[in-house]
Amino acid sequence: MLLILINQIFYEDFENPLFPPNGWTNTGTRNTLWLRRTSGVVFGTASAGVSVAQTSRDSGTAILQTPAINLPSINPNDTIIFSFYYRLPSVGGGAFDTRFRSTDTLKVQISNDGNNWTNLIVWDSTSLYTGANNQPKKVQFNISSYQNTSIYIRWIFVDKTYDTVNYNSYFNIDSVFVGVKTTKSFESKNNFIKIMKNTIEINQTEKPLKLEIYSSDGKIIYSTYTNQKKLLFLRKGLYFIIVYDDKKVVLRKKISL
Repeated sequence: MLLILINQIFYEDFENPLFPPNGWTNTGTRNTLWLRRTSGVVFGTASAGVSVAQTSRDSGTAILQTPAINLPSINPNDTIIFSFYYRLPSVGGGAFDTRFRSTDTLKVQISNDGNNWTNLIVWDSTSLYTGANNQPKKVQFNISSYQNTSIYIRWIFVDKTYDTVNYNSYFNIDSVFVGVKTTKSFESKNNFIKIMKNTIEINQTEKPLKLEIYSSDGKIIYSTYTNQKKLLFLRKGLYFIIVYDDKKVVLRKKISL
């Protein structure tokens, strides 16, 4: 049996009226940079977004960058993930589009020093995350190679729109998340607990789990670890079994003998 845990390191949903959020930077050559947008939102009441120029008057770049995010060291089976959601309107109404129009481009980049950047995404009029529609779309990356460092993530919107027809009116992002995905395994209860007439057989597990048995009135009558095979002889009655893995409850079971 697998237990998957997600431990949050960093999160931003842009609901706070302060924009850019604390520690973020918002720079570029456009007259209008990234904004806290309350229309076309991805989730909640606000998202971060760019308004796309209808003429060459506001062409240029807009760069939204996170503060430094400190990543921990992880175990071999763990994963550090970075994800965000986006929303893109259609050109000419109807369903949401699947790509940028004109020659607009969005880049999502990552860096561990703030100077040298690696592209995670380059989206333009010919390439965008497939399957976009009128629902928020999630994009996720494995950034485990950056463990035990500080990282920065930035969104660069390059507006090259020079006409008033082929353009998307905005591009919004939301729910920026960085966290560690941890997978823990433990044997199925059927493998290490066998219930017989007046006997509970506890078999050894690869990782010792704490097992407690309670009477029907809530009194603990037995506590042990699954580090070796054991046979427990109990009177006829109703009992409750609780199994812990690192202080987390992984099994609750009511049994009748």
